[in-house]
Amino acid sequence: MPVQSYTDTIAAIATPLGNGGIGILRISGPESGEILRRVFRGGSDPLSQPRRLILGDVQDARGNVLDRCLGVWMPGPHSYTGEDVAELQCHGGLRLLRLLLDALLEAGARLAEPGEFTLRAFLNGRMDLSQAEAVLDLIQAKTPTGAQLATAQLRGALSQPLSELEEGLTRLRAGMTVAADFPEDADAPPEDQVLADLDFLLNEIERLLENAAQGQLYREGIRVVLAGAANAGKSSLLNRLLAQDRAIVTEQAGTTRDVISESIDLGGLPVLLTDTAGLREQEDLDQAEQIGIARSRTAISQAQLLLLVVDSQSPGEELPELLQQTEGQPRLLLLNKIDAASPARLEETARLCGELAPDTRQIPLSAASGEGLPELRTAILEAVSLSADQEQASPLVINGRHSQELRLARENLLAAEATIRSGLPLDLAGVDLEEAAWHLGQISGSQAGDGLLDAIFSRFCLGK
Repeated sequence: MPVQSYTDTIAAIATPLGNGGIGILRISGPESGEILRRVFRGGSDPLSQPRRLILGDVQDARGNVLDRCLGVWMPGPHSYTGEDVAELQCHGGLRLLRLLLDALLEAGARLAEPGEFTLRAFLNGRMDLSQAEAVLDLIQAKTPTGAQLATAQLRGALSQPLSELEEGLTRLRAGMTVAADFPEDADAPPEDQVLADLDFLLNEIERLLENAAQGQLYREGIRVVLAGAANAGKSSLLNRLLAQDRAIVTEQAGTTRDVISESIDLGGLPVLLTDTAGLREQEDLDQAEQIGIARSRTAISQAQLLLLVVDSQSPGEELPELLQQTEGQPRLLLLNKIDAASPARLEETARLCGELAPDTRQIPLSAASGEGLPELRTAILEAVSLSADQEQASPLVINGRHSQELRLARENLLAAEATIRSGLPLDLAGVDLEEAAWHLGQISGSQAGDGLLDAIFSRFCLGK
């Protein structure tokens, strides 16, 4: 999607495709008002009452009434895109919405490209690029916490400190240019002042990066895999964590023959929880269970956190091999069925696990009764450096692309600092500062080119 000054008018269905109570069509561009007039017949002209909902009928080019809707006119620049915008709030049938969209296209609109409404909002100065990306993050948020972080970014939690960084870097570059070209000028900043300004900018970037990893966890979530021997209680634990009977549970070993994945909200952290087939000797197993075990091993190798479930009554012969194969991976040892195990047997299992995996945290629990589940939830959060009652610093850089650009800008500033301290010409440091400014502009959008914009906005839906 090339960067350009848009002069045409676009339209799209702005609500999810499917049947629903309400469906919204959005129009943006210089002809929005005229197109609204061509298709909408209300008790009054919506263009005479901006931002007020008017009841009326939507007609096609042949005068056929398609639906009774609410129409609203929002003149620019005070609209989502900064352009003249109109919306129709209609009944939500998919076939109906497509007929209504066809009427808008016949009336002179062009079908919007993915993300084009938000792209126009960015190009028209209604938001910077980090805010535009927050729109998509908000739509795709997996937990209330993720939605709150995206909302904060949409409201400028990242934009403001980023703008201050760019302005500070611009002042620093200007001062260094004066110092390099006119060293005797009274306005030329001394070297210690330049270094102090550089240090301030570096500290600000560090502050933004401090919680970036946590922010990305809340945005993207984590893959947690339940693994262990057959009949250790993995499926029962999955059902307990989900608070529903998602996996089949029987006394027979090998009930689970494939990986089963479900998402849960764990203290605001999106967790993709995967149950796997029980690991056991494959000589006498049928082909389906062998395939299931192979898939389980793949899931185990790709896990960001392993929950190794052990039957505290009978750890099983597979435990030493499983612990050896997963050594080095983030993992927790869950001593299950403590409600049925004797204290002596539980102590023996804990001792064995401690000998085999001395650095792996053990959590006694019972999937049947729920005992130990609060400790498990806390342990999962702590394993990814979060806590259930953690106060979130603001702003969190919740986009991995933003984090990468900030790290690159930090490297450029450190290189500029090293150049100045070594006594080399300030012009050389200026090259690194220019690079740092470019990386910051990749976040705010001030340096964004067609390729970056296309990569970002193509991930949006048509109506946004």
